[in-house]
Amino acid sequence: MMLQNMRDRAQSWVAKVIVGVIVLIFALTGWESISRFTSNDQKAAEVNGTVISTAELEQAVSLQRRQLTQQLQQMGEQFDPDMIDEQLLRDSVLQGLIERAVLLEGAKDARLNISEQMIDQMLLNTPDFQVNGQFDANRFDVVIRNMGMSSRMAFRELVRQELMLAQLRNAYQASAFATPMERQTLARLESQSRDFAVIELDLDAGAVEVSDEQVEQYYNDNQADFFSPEQVVLETLTLSRSDFFDQAEVDEAALEALYQREVGNLAEQRRAAHILFEIDGDDETAALEQAQAAKARLDAGEDFATLARELSQDTGTVNRGGDLGYIEHDSFDPDFEQALFALQENEVSAPVRTDYGYHLIKLTDLQSADVPSLESMRPSLERELKNEQVARRFVEVSQELANLAYESEDLEEPARVLEVEIETHGPLERSGGEGITANPRVMAAAFSEEVLLDRRNSPLIELDADTVAVVRVKEHLTPEQRPLEQVRAEIADLLQFRQAARQLDEQAQELVVQLQQGALETEALTEQLGHQWHTHEAISRSDRDVSQALLRNVFAMPKPGDTPVYGHFRQPDGSQWIVELRGVSTPEEALAEADSPMYGNYIAGQTGEQDFSAVRQALQEKADIERF
Repeated sequence: MMLQNMRDRAQSWVAKVIVGVIVLIFALTGWESISRFTSNDQKAAEVNGTVISTAELEQAVSLQRRQLTQQLQQMGEQFDPDMIDEQLLRDSVLQGLIERAVLLEGAKDARLNISEQMIDQMLLNTPDFQVNGQFDANRFDVVIRNMGMSSRMAFRELVRQELMLAQLRNAYQASAFATPMERQTLARLESQSRDFAVIELDLDAGAVEVSDEQVEQYYNDNQADFFSPEQVVLETLTLSRSDFFDQAEVDEAALEALYQREVGNLAEQRRAAHILFEIDGDDETAALEQAQAAKARLDAGEDFATLARELSQDTGTVNRGGDLGYIEHDSFDPDFEQALFALQENEVSAPVRTDYGYHLIKLTDLQSADVPSLESMRPSLERELKNEQVARRFVEVSQELANLAYESEDLEEPARVLEVEIETHGPLERSGGEGITANPRVMAAAFSEEVLLDRRNSPLIELDADTVAVVRVKEHLTPEQRPLEQVRAEIADLLQFRQAARQLDEQAQELVVQLQQGALETEALTEQLGHQWHTHEAISRSDRDVSQALLRNVFAMPKPGDTPVYGHFRQPDGSQWIVELRGVSTPEEALAEADSPMYGNYIAGQTGEQDFSAVRQALQEKADIERF
């Protein structure tokens, strides 16, 4: 596990920027936090005279909430929007904006700069901005608008800033290093194994009695936790690339031209063998005479492969009888190819001079190109031409949908213009539903402030490479207080679980103390609990046969001396593990592995992060920061 983490950290800073710059837009901020010209807005904070407006903060909070919602939705039935603490989220996002402003100023003070050419290269090579492997300006506009960016220049400026921040971070990370002692310590820890035994205490929540008074008291103290879920009824417009395929028409002239290009790439294949006589210095005479003598032997009937093994000075092919395999045009020396492509099958050339020396060349096999007819290739050629048209048309109509949705008060006008049906879904919770509403991007957009509260159409949402959509909230069902009788059983179950888990924790703690003091034997505990001890020997940190939650706790226990060390740990379901740690061992070869680059890279990465964190903290301490 740790070694995999080392590999994960060993990525270049440029690659991280290329992958992460788009994610940053969703997770952190928008163009307003770049331009900083909304000085009339109410201030959320001010950093060395640079204003972070409340509008910027609200947008950043909305985007961060969207990302957190998507992550929480992966929890399935456990997802609860109330898990997001709004005040904590707001404070965290504001701190992130402040840190970003401080670091950008630090990067500028360090005179870091990013060229326009570097930004251009990044944009041209970003797959999200490409159609059929080529940068497409319309595609670029659709993607950045879907991100909430107002212009191309806004996105370029964000890329510039991210590269500057990456340069600043890399200045510290790239200069960090690991000492031999640090590498040895890490190697020991990584190679360490432990011997231990485990016995379980089962949780029995049903054995706990919960009174009506306890349930009512909990309900009164936590009424905010018992609201009906917030729901929405959605309207959606969806465009799929496949919808445009039947509309595409194939021009016969274009089909013929594509056919000619395809068959023009087909060529006969020639397999060659050769005997090479290298030239010694400037004297070509000896090599030429050797080649002529060998040609005479071949003309007299000797076998070419046998003679190649005897005479050829090409070490790469001599053991194969001079075989070079199949050769295509423009893959060898021009004089060599000219001679080869003039031969008939099994014919041997006269001596041919190249930069390598003199060659005798034999054409050992000739495979003529099998040129298919136009009609046999028509289906695939038509599909290729249609795909090109569909790709362009899909981008154009997607851009049109984005523009119409932005300009319209509802989805009626975009649906009419594009001849697309409006679909209605819901009521739906934040966790979504089926079909298009199962997509986290759709639900994140539906519950964004812009769509939910301002009742605006969403920006264009890219569901996958072939599908885009816009959504609108038709109806917003706000949460309502659930009555006590409706949640009584739910509260009783919760209180039973909590009390049972607490009592079991106290019981486990008491048993561990008795074991440690020698007042309780392990055999007696087996009889008392009705469970057997499960013994594990020479278990490493990365062992997959033992629960990772258990392993983390076992490897955090202190090393035992003459007697075992005992501990207890809560399981995810509330049950308890009681652990007897018997021994810790480190193989001798661990020190030899300490020289592995992975250990040095991991430690240097951690040290670089710490150095950068210290610089970030120092910059913040020096900065004039005021929160409003």
